[in-house]
Amino acid sequence: MKKGLIWLGLSILMTIFWIVGLIIGNAIFPSSITEMSADSDSSGGLILLLICALNTLVVLYFIYNSQCKGWKLVGTIFLITFGLQYFMSQIETLWFNESINFPIKGILAVVSGGFIMNLLFSVTATWFTGNFSPLKKSAGEKTKLELAPIVKYFLLLSIVVWPVIYFLAGYFIAWQFAEVRLSYSGTAEMDSFLSMMKANVTSGLYFFQILRGVLWILIALPAVAVIRGSLMRKGVIIGLLFAVLSGSQLLLPNPFMSDMVRMAHIIETAPSNFLWGFIIAWCFGKLISSEPK
Repeated sequence: MKKGLIWLGLSILMTIFWIVGLIIGNAIFPSSITEMSADSDSSGGLILLLICALNTLVVLYFIYNSQCKGWKLVGTIFLITFGLQYFMSQIETLWFNESINFPIKGILAVVSGGFIMNLLFSVTATWFTGNFSPLKKSAGEKTKLELAPIVKYFLLLSIVVWPVIYFLAGYFIAWQFAEVRLSYSGTAEMDSFLSMMKANVTSGLYFFQILRGVLWILIALPAVAVIRGSLMRKGVIIGLLFAVLSGSQLLLPNPFMSDMVRMAHIIETAPSNFLWGFIIAWCFGKLISSEPK
């Protein structure tokens, strides 16, 4: 019952922080993003609350399985929520912005608003769950590192594994929808996978995804290091954080994507991001761990 009330309270607070953050972000970087979002669907408020409830649920699952407390927990929550919800999504928006046509000031407003929202939520979530006290310091911890295998996995996952997951899911799931092909390429024509990969290498998208693979791993590692339990538990938690935090905003109607394109991306990113997060946690779980001194 207590955990249920905490989840409900934090879900409502995240919704409030989200709206307040977006208002402040739009005040700093004036754009029409708030008006366009408000006009896109009358049920947007309820959908936003649902998104916040889902996001809060997976963050709480991480918190209750984490061995760190205090400001370290605040920082870890902020890194993974801001990194997945805003930073990773918006750098991809910039790459595909020729097709999406999202105003640059709108992107800056969303990112700055997300920064404020995630900062407030990280502190509040740590406090609500009883893991934060300004009068106490977190218990000392040491981090175990095995450098050689870490570097090996880092290179293998970012250069090979993530691009394979990304392009396979993109082609065999999202690209199977004619509206997605029309939105990004201007034609509903279906090229072969090999032809698409040649174009992805030529355009630089493959190398951009290597960079994103590096960033995904850097965002995940602090969380992987502090999750208690087996590799399976670490994998499930990181997988859920990746799948939900990075994709839940697609549930919210917006003027830049049709409903079909949004749904195609949800079907694409939810399983692929879960798998990617699970693999990262499984590979690094025993190599990077925080233990009491």
